[in-house]
Amino acid sequence: MVRQWTGTLGLLPLLCGTALYANVIGNPHVDFHQTFALGPSGRVVIQNLYGDVSITAWDRDDVLVEAIKRSPDPRRLDDARIIVEPSSGVLSIRTVYTGSPSSGVLSIRTVYTGSDAEHPASVEYRIMVPRRANLDQVKLVNGGLSISGVAGPIKASSVNGSIRADKLEGEADLSTINGKLDAAFNRLSPSKPISLSSVNGPIKLSLPAGAGASLNAHNLSGGIDSDVGHVMRADDGHNLHAVVNHGGASIQVHNVNGGISIHSAWSRRPAAKPCT
Repeated sequence: MVRQWTGTLGLLPLLCGTALYANVIGNPHVDFHQTFALGPSGRVVIQNLYGDVSITAWDRDDVLVEAIKRSPDPRRLDDARIIVEPSSGVLSIRTVYTGSPSSGVLSIRTVYTGSDAEHPASVEYRIMVPRRANLDQVKLVNGGLSISGVAGPIKASSVNGSIRADKLEGEADLSTINGKLDAAFNRLSPSKPISLSSVNGPIKLSLPAGAGASLNAHNLSGGIDSDVGHVMRADDGHNLHAVVNHGGASIQVHNVNGGISIHSAWSRRPAAKPCT
């Protein structure tokens, strides 16, 4: 059975066990605070239209969801609903706006009309997850994403916002359209591929010492700076292929407008200058 928790000003008296506070002094905002049980490798699905999301791993089989709704206009606060749906092995966290599809599927279309379209309520999330949780379908439209310490698989994207991920150990598929992408890994595994992509923004990849990898990078309009492999110029941009420590994890990096920087702790020795 799925239980749904929603957070709005109007529902404040109905939420047993959920801390939800309204503040209309200064910049009006509403605070949401709740902990949900989840297995050590359970799935976490996150969708947010306006606002940053921070995800940090901890050594507990629970998910802590903290959120702040903000708007210069207090009337807009109720237009954004925080919906958390726990079910067997899955926790869904999403923001739904008045006038948006009830399914909560993210859409870039405007959910307000007139002057209200310029000032929607934003929702900023701080989420703690089990270290080996599966971050499945983390989707942001207007907001930055930070992920730290997660050892499980990650599939995350942002349309207008940067992505910063560090201390990763698992499979990762990270993409952004307008924003920089910075990913650092503590461990690589041949069975856990990595994919990084951006359209308008730089990509920085940091790899751990001693790990094996098969690395392919392509940049259509920008350059590639790497301390492994050799960068080759082609008609369709710059390409890099490198097999490190006899190969291992498959790593794919793609960019259109913005540089690619790849650095690894195993390559501290002076390297030959790449072709440009």
